[in-house]
Amino acid sequence: MSTNPTLNGLAVLVTRPAAQAEGLCQLIESAGGVALRLPLQAIAPVAEPAIAAAQLEACHDWNWWLFSSTNAVQEAAQLLPLPWPRVAAVGAVTAAALRALGITEVLAPNSGDGARALLAHPVFSEVRGQRFALIAGENPLPELAETLAARGAIVASIAVYRRLLVPYPIAEVARMLTQAQIAIVPSGEALMQLFTLVPAHLRSLLLRLQLAVPSPRVVEKALQLGFGRTPLLPQRVTDAAYLEVLQLYCNAGEQDRL
Repeated sequence: MSTNPTLNGLAVLVTRPAAQAEGLCQLIESAGGVALRLPLQAIAPVAEPAIAAAQLEACHDWNWWLFSSTNAVQEAAQLLPLPWPRVAAVGAVTAAALRALGITEVLAPNSGDGARALLAHPVFSEVRGQRFALIAGENPLPELAETLAARGAIVASIAVYRRLLVPYPIAEVARMLTQAQIAIVPSGEALMQLFTLVPAHLRSLLLRLQLAVPSPRVVEKALQLGFGRTPLLPQRVTDAAYLEVLQLYCNAGEQDRL
């Protein structure tokens, strides 16, 4: 963690879903920053939960269930009670959500977060003939499924939640973009939503922003869209890691002004 804990009034646009953003917003504010709340998506159950529950039940004796997010954990728990097969998580926060259900053995990446980090775990180097259920939202990233299938596994993707777009008046978006110095964007899907939400005459306000994002994939997407600064990557996708990135960014700006 940075030796200087203050964010010195840094204005941070937080675009996570509201239920998952408040802890991070409070950390930002307690460190002297300004949290601008702009949740781009709301998390909701899938349209036909009975079908999702039946899909989970059909995979109950499979080798692994892989969870893409805390949303996936929480919604799956509503659809099918424990016990479950062996479970793995794409990162530390998702692993914590699984442990909170009482699951003591949770496999997670040794370092980093995301599909690539999980796939690098030695347990998944030889998976031929094993059966994996990928528990995620609608429209999940394909990397986990494609890589495991290429390694000879049998893979089924099960959507247990969906993301609903949250609309905003143009004036409110413009006000926040004018204030913000950095934006935390939780996914490539959210980044595309933010990009399309901003009309052309305000696009320069958006593209000047420094971003902080969860994965190299989202970094690539931001650069393709024309963002002028390379997005920052936290070491882990946790509130504490995002705060550390913000502190380092703030301190680097102070050094530039000296």
